Amino acid sequence: MTVEELEKKLKNEELESIYLFYGEETYLMDTCVKRIKKLFGELVKGINYIEIDDTNLEQLISDLQTPAFGYPKKIVIVKNTGIFKRELKKKGASFQELRDKIIDYLKENQDILKQDNLVIFIEESVDKGKMLSTLEEIGASICNFEYQKMPNIVARLKAICKAYKVNIDDATLKYFIECIRKQYAGFNK
Repeated sequence: MTVEELEKKLKNEELESIYLFYGEETYLMDTCVKRIKKLFGELVKGINYIEIDDTNLEQLISDLQTPAFGYPKKIVIVKNTGIFKRELKKKGASFQELRDKIIDYLKENQDILKQDNLVIFIEESVDKGKMLSTLEEIGASICNFEYQKMPNIVARLKAICKAYKVNIDDATLKYFIECIRKQYAGFNK
């Protein structure tokens, strides 16, 4: 799924049950996650909103099994855990075992998982492997947020300007983008 397809579905208020977001374009990724949260409705941390990262990944299965008390579904965000990486030698055998348990759980309980949860996996990068193929197998919506090229950035900024009733031509937008990139590059040195 492309970013544009995802944005169109979110604009039409169509939510999937399982997402995998990865890539370099973190601004667009964060924007889509915020839209999903807004469409999902009221979020109560620990009740119908759970955040998982590399420090508490072992809780993922139990959090997926626990019902959202007083709510029809819960949203579980699994962010930057490293379970989509092939080389797990640095993390140890216990991490590999945990990943395998998560894979088995997702395969065996996909109907219940989709019925009771909205799960968003967010990673910086993803390797082809067991975890990715499992998500593809169970029908997750997978979106790579690739680095945006100049025409895409110009189109997005033009739409924002139009929403605020500001007329601006492409050449001016490109100049603006280049100035920002130069300043940002100088800021990171």
